[in-house]
Order: sequence, then structure tokens, then C-alpha cells
Amino acid sequence: MVLKDFENNKNNNFTLVRLLFAWAVLFGHSFPLTANGSDPLSMLMLPYAWIGSIAVGGFFAISGYLVTASFVQRGAAAFIVSRALRLYPAVIVYCAVAVLVIGPIATDVPLREYFAADPWSYFRNAPLWTWNYNLPYVFTHNPFGGGTNGSSWTLPVELRCYLLIFALGFFGVLEARARANIALLGMLLLLHFDYANLPIFGKDQHSAEPLNYFLCGALLWVNRSLVPMNWILAGILILCIPLSIKFGAFGIVCPLCVAYVTYMLAYRSPHIDLDRKLGDISYGVYIYAWPIQQMVYRPGQSAWLNAVIATMIVVPLALLSWYLVEKPALRLRKKLSILTQGRAIAVAKASKSSDLPAS
Repeated sequence: MVLKDFENNKNNNFTLVRLLFAWAVLFGHSFPLTANGSDPLSMLMLPYAWIGSIAVGGFFAISGYLVTASFVQRGAAAFIVSRALRLYPAVIVYCAVAVLVIGPIATDVPLREYFAADPWSYFRNAPLWTWNYNLPYVFTHNPFGGGTNGSSWTLPVELRCYLLIFALGFFGVLEARARANIALLGMLLLLHFDYANLPIFGKDQHSAEPLNYFLCGALLWVNRSLVPMNWILAGILILCIPLSIKFGAFGIVCPLCVAYVTYMLAYRSPHIDLDRKLGDISYGVYIYAWPIQQMVYRPGQSAWLNAVIATMIVVPLALLSWYLVEKPALRLRKKLSILTQGRAIAVAKASKSSDLPAS
């Protein structure tokens, strides 16, 4: 079996895998946020990686694979609608919750002083071109003093990755495997050897690692008919990671390994229908985890306790985000996608009829 055999397979575990990745970021952050160093798994991987970077890499590997498929299969108009409605509604609501709920609860000063310090500038994060703003007078006495959300810096990277796929698809690069491979491999070479000159990414060094995983995901989709899917190969790739460190190839081998193992878990492990049982709450867990972990921190608190308490609060918040914001946006996305596809078909038919000779 090859990766293409699982294309459009609805009985996959991507929802579960994304949720595990989101919680892994929460767990990994609980240690530095409580000034307790690093978690046990990260201690095995440092200084090359830590549990949060692997989890974020997994997110981007999934995104690179599915987003590339989305453009090719649905077209430009549906792609724009789909990506915008998946990315923006939840984060706009989060910004409002942060400014109006989290900030007033967590601030160290009277509310009048908090609002006078312009917490509204936090909404400048909402377009997701940058993520540079913290709420005023919030979490100032925590080990990560003042840090309102240290996870969401990846969201502008995600947006740029969407723009990359849109540009490649719009100019027809994704229509042929050879062209797509040349473009994606060329970007990987730039990333590893001349990152500063990589368009729209090169100014931010933090973007390099998630982009690496995203490009690997896109490459695996483009070459999905050539990628065998078996656990033996997954095991070999995992064993190659320590060897890659020895030969200075960790940055190339690890993203490919994480991407491949992620797809194996999604497609070849027993299906758990988390969408029906719980919903796709990974996005909500990811964006709410850090501020809630900061809120529940108390001096002397263990990282494990921080993770447990935060999880008990974050999961209900993520459920609210899913059922009140993200799922309704998903329904709207489907309606608008059908509408845009219908218009595209109508335009195509009209153009064909205009090419016919007059009777």
C-alpha cells in the first residue's frame, strides 16, 4: 500500500493526532512556565529538539500534506474560503477573551489602570501577520513574566505557509509532479543553506523549523503514489534520527520521519472517531493552553500539577471554541465552498459556449 491509497479516507485519526500534539505542547510548556526545567521526554532530545518542537512540527507536517491536497482538489476560491474560516474565527474570539476575560482576571493592577494601558492593541495579533503583543500588567510575577501567549507565534507561520501553497497552486506549479518537486525541494534547499533570502519567511528565524516540516508534508503529498505505508519503514526512519545527529542531517531526517510516522498513526492505526465523540478541539487547546497555564501558576507549583489543572480548564474552553465558533465556521466554509465551486463551473461553461461558432 502507498500513501495515495488513503487519499480522501475519512476514517483517519488526524483529529486525534492533532489533539495529542496540542496537549504535548501544553505538557512541554508546563515545565519552563513553572521554572522546573524541561520535561523528561525533552531531556532525551535536547539540544536538538524538545517535545513542543516535535509536536508543532507534526502539526505543520499534517498541514503541509492536507493543505496542498486542498488546493489541488478544490481550487483557489474554495481554498481561500476554507483557510480563512478555519484560521481566523477562533483566534479573533480568543483575542477578545484574552483582552476582556483573561487580562482583567490575571492583571496585577486595578482594572482602570489595565484598560488605560491599551490592552486593545492585542487585537493587532488577530490578522496573524505577526504575533508580537502581550497584555499589559498580566503575569508579571510568573517565571515567564508578562508572556500572554508563547505558543501562538506559529500562527503567522501557518498563514505564510497557506500563502505559499496558494502562490504555487495559482501559478500552476502544483499541476505536475516534476514542477512541484522542483519548487518544494528548491525551497528546502534555500531553507537549509540561504534562509535569509527565502521570500516572506526569511526575516523570521523562528519560522524555519515549522516551514521545514510543512514542506516535507507537501512533498509527501505530491509524491504520495511513491510512498509505501508500513510500520517497518516507520521503525527504520525512527532509528535513523540518532544517526542523523551524528552526520549533521537531523534537520532533514527528523521532519521526514515525524511526517511519515504521523501519517502512519493517522491512516494505519485503529480508527477512533473523535470528531463524532468530542469534536476537533486541538486548535482551541493550542491557543488557550499557555495563558491558562500562566493563570493557574502558583509559586512552588510542580509542572505536573500545572499541566493537570490547566488541562481541566483548557479542554472545556476548547470545546466551547469548537462548538460555538469553529464548527459553525466550518459549516459556513462548506456552503461558501460549494457556492464558489458552482460559480467556477458556471463561468467555465459560459467560456466554453462562447468559443462555439455561431449557428
